[in-house]
Amino acid sequence: MKWKTLEADGCTWEVRSVVNSPDTGAAPDEEVLEFTTQSANMPPRRVVVRAGSLEVMDETALRSAYLRARPIGGDHYGRPGKRMSDAG
Repeated sequence: MKWKTLEADGCTWEVRSVVNSPDTGAAPDEEVLEFTTQSANMPPRRVVVRAGSLEVMDETALRSAYLRARPIGGDHYGRPGKRMSDAG
């Protein structure tokens, strides 16, 4: 399968749907989109969307999802190892 790609922030991002594990916070009718760079020079980003959305997303919808996505492995601002005070 060829992944959808998006050019943003000077990188090429691959977009894929990941398995909804309990720690993602996604409801049964939602899926998690993960954005990863082809060169692995930026941390992956994730966002929750309605299930089945990725298949019908165009460039504009992908860019909108990317802008809402947050880096994983850090806080809301992408700082590794630093958690926001309201995070569980």
